Amino acid sequence: MEDRLTVIKDKKNKSTVYYSKYNPSSELMYDIEEADEDFLWMVYEIERLRNENMHLREFVDHIKRTI
Repeated sequence: MEDRLTVIKDKKNKSTVYYSKYNPSSELMYDIEEADEDFLWMVYEIERLRNENMHLREFVDHIKRTI
């Protein structure tokens, strides 16, 4: 099974992510902003947490074997 984060990153490479916020005074009733930077930060954090989790599991396994 393919990693979900990899699938999401591949989809992101093909398009741009935007925020939209209702604003009745705007011309189209919505304010739209690019969200690529926030999206990339989120992906980075998920990868960092996965890596940290893997290291912690290895540490716990090591401690269990030594006890």
